[in-house]
Amino acid sequence: METMSAPLHRRRRARATALALDVLFGALIIGQAGASAQGPIRWVHPPGFSKETPGLGLTQLEGVTHHVLYDPLPSKANADEGGDGRYEGVRHGTYNHHQRIVIFGDKCIVYWTNHSRDENGPGQRLLAKVGTFAPDQSDITWGGDETLVELSPAPMPVRRRGWSHDADVMREGYAAAMLQLINGRLYVRGSLVACHGWTNDVKFHGRCRKPIPATSWNDGRDTERGFRWDLWWPLGMEFVQRWKIEGGALLPDSPLYKISEAMDRIEVTPDRFKRVPPPIEPFASARPFSEAPAEMQEDVVHGRRVQFQRSPKYAPGTDKLAADGKNGLAHHTEFRRPDGRWVTVRDNLLVPEYYYAAVKESIGDDYPPAVRTDLFGQAMPVAGELPDGRPWIICNNGPRTDMYLTLSRDGVTFDRTWLLLHVDRETDGGVCKGSRGGPQYFQAVTVGPNIWVVYSIAKEQIGATRIPLRLFGQKP
Repeated sequence: METMSAPLHRRRRARATALALDVLFGALIIGQAGASAQGPIRWVHPPGFSKETPGLGLTQLEGVTHHVLYDPLPSKANADEGGDGRYEGVRHGTYNHHQRIVIFGDKCIVYWTNHSRDENGPGQRLLAKVGTFAPDQSDITWGGDETLVELSPAPMPVRRRGWSHDADVMREGYAAAMLQLINGRLYVRGSLVACHGWTNDVKFHGRCRKPIPATSWNDGRDTERGFRWDLWWPLGMEFVQRWKIEGGALLPDSPLYKISEAMDRIEVTPDRFKRVPPPIEPFASARPFSEAPAEMQEDVVHGRRVQFQRSPKYAPGTDKLAADGKNGLAHHTEFRRPDGRWVTVRDNLLVPEYYYAAVKESIGDDYPPAVRTDLFGQAMPVAGELPDGRPWIICNNGPRTDMYLTLSRDGVTFDRTWLLLHVDRETDGGVCKGSRGGPQYFQAVTVGPNIWVVYSIAKEQIGATRIPLRLFGQKP
């Protein structure tokens, strides 16, 4: 029998080892790809599901009820279109969005941003509607215009938001504010912001903390060159005002106080500054916060705010990161699995149509980069848990015409899905509203025997849906 030479033996052994490593590495890659395709959650496509069909081909969840809380009137306030820059009243302005919920005693307060026509336009303000729970919390009485109020007025004259902006002046200021429950008292807190300029890099999209590179900036929207992402600039003047409930409505309970001064110029790119006009009344006459009552100062500075919406926790600078490098994560929600882990669900501006998700061990941990899942949808979802711990997610489709709910036993496999609402409404064509739309940008709370979901309808109306827990076999 012939024997193999030592060099030949070593070469063959090396080739065999390399082949084994290739097979092992390939298996790992396939396994990772399979895990990434599913992600922390898996959605079982319902029979008949079709993303092209109105209602998505889903079975309607019977027993839910819907309310239109705010149906606006057109506004002629726009100073650049012959108006005087002031809203006619609380019913005027066909852009309505960014709705949120505050529960205060027997009151359900829904508040949202409002503008004459455009998203985040100059002079955008904050409106609110107060509903009263029935004694057994089974329903809410919303009332009429008497329960509607302007929480934060326009800080600059109302104007249209254009697709291009002035080369020297940033006049797009609006009030970015929230209604907060602190130490049992209601406060409106916010600051001035301007939506101004466009970038070709999604990592700069959103609120800017410092100047962005000149190569990533454009004064106008130019999708052919990639300038499709808008920018939001802090203009200073943090403000606060206390509010109260009286006669079923919200009323101011203090003057308007300013915690910081308004900025008079903004550096948008290195060494390029834009002038900012001063705010108008009542912001122009806001009193220094040092003059506020001691109780109010203590609440605002040291008080703990009650959280009605969940916001996933990330290490600084990581909230947009995706495991596949498509770092355009935007809207968000989260839920707690029955095993105690937490899961965040995100949409990705760079990968429309499917949500991304990430899982962490405990509420205090930071989320890792999210992975793409097979859960269909876009824009702002909202999630929660039934009293027995089963997680649910309410999702949107791309055109934002369909609101659907999907339910899971373990928080991993979501295998029961229903349509909640289909609306296909034509809009007035305001900036960043789209030509059509329906229920979108969901926020939700569970009170007594119901889940209450609020949303905008085509970014024009404000709606609410009541979902009885009994529909999922839960007792009040």
